[in-house]
Amino acid sequence: MGDVLESDCSVISSEGVQSRLGVTLHNSTQERDVWPRTLLIYSLFHVRDFGVCQTAQQNSRPTMTSSVLETQRRAHEERERFQDLVAAELATRHRKHIDKLVQQHRIHVYLDRIQERSRFLIDSYADADGARKAEIEAISNPPGNTDFVEFYNRLKDVKDHFRRHPDERIEVLEVELGKVDEDAEMEAIENMFSGEEMRGRFLDLNAPFELYINLKNVRRINYLAYISEFDKFAEGVCGVSAETRKGAEYKRYLTELVGYLENFLCRAMPLYDLNGLKAEVTTSVDEWAQSLDEEMTDPELFCAPCGKQFAKKSVFDGHLPGKKHKKAAEAFAANGAATIPGTSAKTRPSSLEAVKLLEVSVQRLAEALAAQREDTRDLVERKQTLSADEIEKAKALYDNQDYGQEEEEHFSAEEEEEEEDNNEIYNPLKLPMGWDGKPIPYWLYRLHGLGVEYPCEICGNFVYMGRKAFERHFQEWRHAHGMRCLGIPNTKHFQEITKIQDAYSLWEKLNSTKKAELFKADAMEEFEDAEGNVFNKKTFEDLRRQGLL
Repeated sequence: MGDVLESDCSVISSEGVQSRLGVTLHNSTQERDVWPRTLLIYSLFHVRDFGVCQTAQQNSRPTMTSSVLETQRRAHEERERFQDLVAAELATRHRKHIDKLVQQHRIHVYLDRIQERSRFLIDSYADADGARKAEIEAISNPPGNTDFVEFYNRLKDVKDHFRRHPDERIEVLEVELGKVDEDAEMEAIENMFSGEEMRGRFLDLNAPFELYINLKNVRRINYLAYISEFDKFAEGVCGVSAETRKGAEYKRYLTELVGYLENFLCRAMPLYDLNGLKAEVTTSVDEWAQSLDEEMTDPELFCAPCGKQFAKKSVFDGHLPGKKHKKAAEAFAANGAATIPGTSAKTRPSSLEAVKLLEVSVQRLAEALAAQREDTRDLVERKQTLSADEIEKAKALYDNQDYGQEEEEHFSAEEEEEEEDNNEIYNPLKLPMGWDGKPIPYWLYRLHGLGVEYPCEICGNFVYMGRKAFERHFQEWRHAHGMRCLGIPNTKHFQEITKIQDAYSLWEKLNSTKKAELFKADAMEEFEDAEGNVFNKKTFEDLRRQGLL
């Protein structure tokens, strides 16, 4: 579409003007005389509508009818102006988060205007009402006609208009598009997000979390765990039971969650292709539904409420009176099922596909918002260890990052490298970084013993800094992998064992102890004779074979 509309802007060339005015030029002298007159009348359109089109919407006094050709020309000009504005915005780099967000919303508005003008031009060139064709015929005299009647009529209209309105202000399009109220844009961004979202930095999932924990038969988790698990719907991983997932409350919860994530994505990432994401989700769900239909070999033996396919009629009939089926049927009916609960479904249930569509949408949106989700999880985890004053200081730090002094600059790879070199944090003691991106205090470094090294030979001589990290690593993947390579189970007996030889020695000792503790029937089982004498099993069997008992 853009290429077609760009080609329509070529009204300056002779071929472009001919295609725009519907005039075909030949080599005859008589027809060549028609072209200057047509171009002259068209130029009057431009002179008249340059001031009229701009002010017609702002002034209540009557104005002349605008030209279709001039309206199209102006739409092409607006598209090009907005394209230049988008290129200028993309060439400007901002350091602050809020400035980047304002820039993205501004570009989003420009792109919407470009699409709006493009749709207008497509409809205008279609010429459904024939206005464009009529106007072209009006300004194009037939061959042999050398009258300037139309030209003088339009010239008279232009003179009369400016005689009636001599002080009419004409605002140039370039000046109009260049007006940007930065304070209003900043205020709009502030009002767009809640305090928990911090101008699009973090997610505010408290409302969906409340709906989640109020569902029936769900695994009770805290808010921090919910942030990490709200997009997990696989069997065995999802904390919601199969019966609850078929109910209306679960569908309402997913609808609220998808609505919030889409709204946040539009606010925090306005240039993200949300329509493309929805198209991918729909395609994925359609493929899933098709595979489900293929698995449904016998529709008469498919239970819609439970979503199960049965191989035999007797098994299907025995499944219908069951308690699980009755509960699933009730939830299926409450969720707006298209089939009668308790009977076989000849078609795939629409409610099951609707829930699947919402679940896949949550997963795709969570992938798009992975950075904000990770930052939110870290923020919630930090809040659990910070006091109220420390939380307020952290918020003030974010405000200072957004509203401090900044200078705009253009892209330059060399300047960016120099900037990174100049902004290196002075850290001669090699202290670990804190949550604010700065080295932690030295007293905190000493308090946690982060300067003490704990090497582990089982982990490939990996060095752990601090006692806490050393104790935690025995349950982590690296140590478990090392023990598995040694052929030794990673049990609590091997806690604090870091040497390979010590691990082998302890393993041999544990095996020998287990062998010594094994039950030996000959020595441990006891038998008693008729006189009350007690013997072990081996002695009792020997005496009985000899006939002494």
